[in-house]
Amino acid sequence: MLPIFNHHALHGLSTSTLEHLRETLRQALGNADLQERERASLHAALTSIETVLRKRQAPPTPKPCAPSP
Repeated sequence: MLPIFNHHALHGLSTSTLEHLRETLRQALGNADLQERERASLHAALTSIETVLRKRQAPPTPKPCAPSP
C-alpha cells in the first residue's frame, strides 16, 4: 500500500484539519482487524501529520544579525 498522504497535501491542510485527521488515524490504529500493511501505512501517515504539526508549532528560527560596519 502506498503512503496515504504526501508532503504537499499535508501542508495544504489547516492545523485543525490535521489535528482531526491525527485523532482519526489514532482511532483507526486501534482496530484489531487491520492487516500489517494497513497498520504500517496508517502509522506512516500519522508520523507525517505529526511532523507537519510540530513544524507549525516550532518558533521561527531567528535570522542572523547583520555584522556592524
